[in-house]
Amino acid sequence: MKTIIEWTWEEAFYKFGFGDGDGWNGTGEVLSWIEDELGWTSESDLWGCHNYMIFSLRDNTGKEYEFNGYENPRNILPSKVIRKLDKQFPS
Repeated sequence: MKTIIEWTWEEAFYKFGFGDGDGWNGTGEVLSWIEDELGWTSESDLWGCHNYMIFSLRDNTGKEYEFNGYENPRNILPSKVIRKLDKQFPS
């Protein structure tokens, strides 16, 4: 049996992403791509019993981007990075 999971890269930054952490989680997919392709570093963890999510990213210049689990990462990340994420993980 084949299971199809629909998801968006933004869910890796949300407290309640990926079904609130009750099933499959794509945060690792997003993190691996950001670290491998952009060379950025990250901090991620579980939020209690909720989603495993990205809490912060640091770019190559040392600038840090922090995520509170509620705000849209599109409002925090640079537009160039958003375009790359949209291309890598199309909706």
